[in-house]
Amino acid sequence: MARMIAIWIVCALALTASGRPVHAQKSLKFLKKDTAGWVNDLGSSNESQRRTAAFALGKMGSFAADAVPALKRTLQNDASPKVRDAAAFALGEIAKESIQAATDPQLAPLLSKALTDQAWPVRRSAAFALGCLDTGAAAAQDALENALRDSAPEVRQNAAWALGRVGDSAVPKLREALRDNDSFVKRDAAQSLGLLKPLAVRVALGDLLSLCHDDNSEVRRATVGVLIQIVGPEDAKSAAKHLQQVLNDPDEEIRTNAALALANIGGKDAAPAVGVLVSAMHRGDIELRRQAAAAIGNVGSEAQRAVPDLIKTLNEQDKELRTNAALALGKIGETAAKAVPPLVNLLADVRLEPEPRKAAAVALSGIGAVPAAIDAVPRLMKIISNGDDDGEVRWRTVWAIRPHNVNLRKMDGVYPALSKVLKEAKTENNRMLRYDCAYMLCALQGSEAPADAMDVLAEFLKDPKVQIYKGTDASFQGSGAEVGPGKANIIETGKGDGRTMALQALNWAGVNRVRQRPDIVQQLRVLAADPETFVDLRKDCQTLLKALQ
Repeated sequence: MARMIAIWIVCALALTASGRPVHAQKSLKFLKKDTAGWVNDLGSSNESQRRTAAFALGKMGSFAADAVPALKRTLQNDASPKVRDAAAFALGEIAKESIQAATDPQLAPLLSKALTDQAWPVRRSAAFALGCLDTGAAAAQDALENALRDSAPEVRQNAAWALGRVGDSAVPKLREALRDNDSFVKRDAAQSLGLLKPLAVRVALGDLLSLCHDDNSEVRRATVGVLIQIVGPEDAKSAAKHLQQVLNDPDEEIRTNAALALANIGGKDAAPAVGVLVSAMHRGDIELRRQAAAAIGNVGSEAQRAVPDLIKTLNEQDKELRTNAALALGKIGETAAKAVPPLVNLLADVRLEPEPRKAAAVALSGIGAVPAAIDAVPRLMKIISNGDDDGEVRWRTVWAIRPHNVNLRKMDGVYPALSKVLKEAKTENNRMLRYDCAYMLCALQGSEAPADAMDVLAEFLKDPKVQIYKGTDASFQGSGAEVGPGKANIIETGKGDGRTMALQALNWAGVNRVRQRPDIVQQLRVLAADPETFVDLRKDCQTLLKALQ
């Protein structure tokens, strides 16, 4: 709100006796005068004194909550528009910090009426004050929407700002405000849309994409800040070309946020953003660097040119940055083969926290069975079999050997390492590790899989808390003056019922091995008969039971 209120306090108010400037601090007193003293000045016959008093009370924030009744009277009755302007603005500043003021039932109606004041500065400050009521602004929605047609752009701007505090029902009018002929109105309308639920704002996608090319950089900055929140893979055709053009914006912040928005779309359409993302990964605040690293991963194999920079980032001190860089390398796939040795070193470093090590293992599974990964299998088997290491790290390391598939049968140390895990005492920390090792032994040895593997599969069949790993999804909020220090939101996603893997392993072991385990057969019957069982799992159980009979 660049044009919120003019600085009209006289120089004498802005200086102490020593001539040094006074900064507006929230306290029990402002310029050595308490609330009662300033309220008393509101009744002065001197216009300048009344205006100064209203200004001072606003600067006291919540400490001036008791002055709200006097300020309301001033707003209603003072003959001077300059004093009414100051009173309206002060009510907003106090309401921002005081629940007592913000929940005053008379305030929204009073400020709504002030939106029709003959003096546009009063209307401007009334709109600001309504926005300061936060959710209480909803009571003035109609008045604020009418103010979007005000002849003064300053009023329209503050009305657009305030409507962002109303809620999703304000989207249609804010969408109209995006087409205003005033840049500040468009900017604040875009910023307000950024406060609302992305699903509700998507109806304005076309309007926002048009504003990506607005002549005003503040409008473009606010617009791209909203687009980061609402675009996704489904918007590739409609949004990608606009955001790709913004990658050439002269403003670095706008370029960076456009690149992050493209990363939310992902894939080939986001490939032009890689250069901007690599640059962001090496500069700026740590949250931006973390986002940039993760965003490169969303580009996938098209981000191959970022591999050297991602490898360097694996050596950073920040845990989350290293984690995001590792995950990105895995999403790039086999063209990131040069990253295998440093990823293995990262995974094997027991001094580190689990998160970057787990990410390194996931990355190795994504890069696949490239020559360097084949050479690393013996080191990976040592990690898997190390009972003193973190169970989750060891479990993800099993993922790293899966791409080698049947070739593992030819490698020394694989069966002993997997079998050793099955003999460990069962804990929550090694639960998934045991399941995966049993699965791998059946995949590799079939009917020759050890009895321990069948024991663990019996446990697996009774565990409904497992899903099949689908991937790592990342979304971004951007970073900068308009959107603040955004974060990368990274979530591992799963699908279905993970016990389908146990059924797959049992089929590899063969019906003869399964017949020898009445406990497994009984659990298969339970799952096959339960209508709540996941459809695919239920079918698999029925098929295996039929084969057993």
